[in-house]
Amino acid sequence: MKTFFTKHLLIFAFEAAVFTLIFRYFLSYGIENKLTWIVVSSAILYYFGMFGIGFYYGKADAERLPINDVGFRFHLVTYLVHNIISYLWFYYGFNSHYERISTIYIVAMIWGFFLFIHFIFYIWSKKNSIEGLNKEDLFD
Repeated sequence: MKTFFTKHLLIFAFEAAVFTLIFRYFLSYGIENKLTWIVVSSAILYYFGMFGIGFYYGKADAERLPINDVGFRFHLVTYLVHNIISYLWFYYGFNSHYERISTIYIVAMIWGFFLFIHFIFYIWSKKNSIEGLNKEDLFD
C-alpha cells in the first residue's frame, strides 16, 4: 500500500479535481443554455486534459515505482474524483435543470464495470511480475 499513494498521484488527484470542476461548470452551462457546441467541446477538452495530466504524472510514477501497471491507480483516482465531484455538483444544486442525477449513476455503473475489468488485468499483471519485473525478463 505504500506505493499506492505517491506524490505524483496526489498532485494528479488535485489537478483532476480542478479539471472536473471546470468540466462540470461548462457542461451544466451548455446543457442549461442548450449550446451543444459547449457540451461537446467541454467533453473533448476534458478528455484530452485528463489524458494529458494522467500521462504526464503516470509516466513520472512509472519511472520511480517498481510496479507493473501504474495506470490502474490513476484510473481508480479519476473514477473517484469525477464521480464524487459530479455527485456533489448535483447535491449542492449546481446542475442544469435539464440534467438528472440518474445520469451520474449510469455513468458510474458503466465506468465501474470497465474499472473492474482494468482491476482484473492489474491483479493479473501484478501476479505475473516480481517487484514490477516480468518473470520472463529476469534471466535474459
